[in-house]
Amino acid sequence: MQTAVVVALLLGSGIALGTLLSRWKTRQDVAVLERQINVHLELSGRQHQAFLDAVREQDGRRDLREVYDDLARWTHALERTVEEVWSACQTADEQLRKRALVSVEDWVWGGGQVPAEYVAASLCWSGDVHQRVREFKAKSFDFMFAARTVLKHEQQAGRDTRAHEPYLDALTALDQVRSCARAELGVAQ
Repeated sequence: MQTAVVVALLLGSGIALGTLLSRWKTRQDVAVLERQINVHLELSGRQHQAFLDAVREQDGRRDLREVYDDLARWTHALERTVEEVWSACQTADEQLRKRALVSVEDWVWGGGQVPAEYVAASLCWSGDVHQRVREFKAKSFDFMFAARTVLKHEQQAGRDTRAHEPYLDALTALDQVRSCARAELGVAQ
């Protein structure tokens, strides 16, 4: 009987000790599991935030590209006008010269300004782009005034000595606007 009591006591203490160790091990397992869940939640949160940031960056880049697309359309129209005026300075065709003179007069009275449909987009252009646009305006006005003199007073083709250098300066300034915009977009030159 004593053996049975000793065995019962040992068995009872083993069960009690096993239960205590089991509870302690379960608590430890639960603590580890909680830490793993918290780490996983934190990593998931960071990954989600990184994803959202990447989407915002991509959307911002797309919006920036759209804004600079407006600038590209405007600079294309400006270049076309400058080229048309320059061509008229090179010809004796009276019709071309008269149309160019109208373009010159329009330019002098605001043709070199940002068109109304691009004003909202121009708010997003960088300070460097705005500076280049101002430099182009100054150079283009020099060209337009020289072209005006040629178109009004010089009736023979090829007598463009007053307009040639301002013409080249205007085109160079326009190229600098485009170059600056490409740099803003991260596009290779």
